Amino acid sequence: MKKLIISASLIISSIVVFAASEGIGFGYKDEIKVSVEKDGDKIIAIKVLEMKDTKRIAEPAIEKLTSEIIAKQSVEVDDVAGATYTSQGFKEAVADALKK
Repeated sequence: MKKLIISASLIISSIVVFAASEGIGFGYKDEIKVSVEKDGDKIIAIKVLEMKDTKRIAEPAIEKLTSEIIAKQSVEVDDVAGATYTSQGFKEAVADALKK
């Protein structure tokens, strides 16, 4: 019985709760909708839920911005050249999600 209780408490304590929130920003063509996943105050993942900007330009920019935002733990990163409006809209969406 004691082993069962210890095992149960280890399982419960190892469950990690991640909080995800959604945000919206305005990109080049339309809204960019993102989901930001956090572990406490730490940003651990950013996913684009909806975007209508040109994929061949926007996707590489968003990939770069995502890694920089996670590394810096801040949306205060430089815009990607050639994708300025997408960059600004993406950062706006992430900032909106972080406020919630």
